[in-house]
Amino acid sequence: MANKDNLISVVGALFRYRRPILWATFLTGIGSLLISVFLLDNMYKATTTFYPLSSDVFKPEQMFGTSTKDMDYYGTEADVDRLLTIGQSGDMYNFLIKKFDLYKHYKIDTASERAPIKVREALEKLYAVRKTKEDAIEVSVEDKDRALAAVMANAARDKIDEIAQRLVREVQYNQIRGFESNFLQKEKGMQVIGDTLSVMRNIYGVIDPQTQTEAVTKVSVEAQGNYIRSKARLEALKGVSSVTQDTLAMLGATVKGYEEELKQSVETMKKYNAGFNSVSLMKELYEQERNQLGRDKQRYLQLKVAYETPTQALKTFETASVPIDKSRPKRSIIILSTMLIAFVLMVVGALVADNYKDVDWSEITGSTEEVADKRKSGIGFFQKKS
Repeated sequence: MANKDNLISVVGALFRYRRPILWATFLTGIGSLLISVFLLDNMYKATTTFYPLSSDVFKPEQMFGTSTKDMDYYGTEADVDRLLTIGQSGDMYNFLIKKFDLYKHYKIDTASERAPIKVREALEKLYAVRKTKEDAIEVSVEDKDRALAAVMANAARDKIDEIAQRLVREVQYNQIRGFESNFLQKEKGMQVIGDTLSVMRNIYGVIDPQTQTEAVTKVSVEAQGNYIRSKARLEALKGVSSVTQDTLAMLGATVKGYEEELKQSVETMKKYNAGFNSVSLMKELYEQERNQLGRDKQRYLQLKVAYETPTQALKTFETASVPIDKSRPKRSIIILSTMLIAFVLMVVGALVADNYKDVDWSEITGSTEEVADKRKSGIGFFQKKS
């Protein structure tokens, strides 16, 4: 029964204060309507969506089919994070501020020391880069100028692509410069090895160890055979009376010639054997360096082609178009929410006022002297009951 009486008293209090409650709610709605119409500008949001491409598209081994790994065309989480970081970087903010003269557009005094901070804060409220649930990246820009919002969003996307490409190409450029410096060092080294090999070939007579051994051995064997045969013939003819001295002298000269040839071939064989291993090692080293240089130059040319080939770091899924509907303010929501707040506050105020209507606030808020006088005279709040 007590709860029922309390509810009736609440309803009664609200009924008694219905006019102030309704008027306050109505006036609040009118005020919020005027404020939202005349003080809050219409803002338009333009959005562009894109997917990151894999870093494989920049790799020369993938471009020329020399990699054993299949190419991934769309990027991984790491590629998404990289583009998100670029989109939220200081370079991106500086680019947008400078390109679209946002100091003037946002009406910020450039003479102020805090001007760079203010323009950055203003842009951060209107520019956003986020990852969607479909693993795409979304860039959105809000502005009073709907056309400018679309242009800024697309420009931000293109700048993200440009910065991502630049980061990769800077690495490729450093690799190209490294290859070129390495070529100079290797060519100098090969020149030293080649000169040493040439000197050793002249000293030892070893030109090609793989093919020359058989020829040198053959010459030595033939020289030895010729000498032995000619000497045996000479010895055999010395005992024949019919052989003239001129013939024997000629055969003796032949034997002498073969003997010198044999001595020369023996000397050649000694020198050849002495330098065979050294020349073989030096020639092998030279071939290894030359082959490695050839592989490096092939890699260098592929890398240079990859560096000079236009390649995007992202694939646009949706280009930002000029928005038709405003993104904010939601005037109906603002008006209804402020009216609801005003209504609740007025209801609470009405209940409080009704509950304490019998209190003599002048006694509570009066001065100490006034309260003391009333206590002495037994009037009001401090009056003693008999």
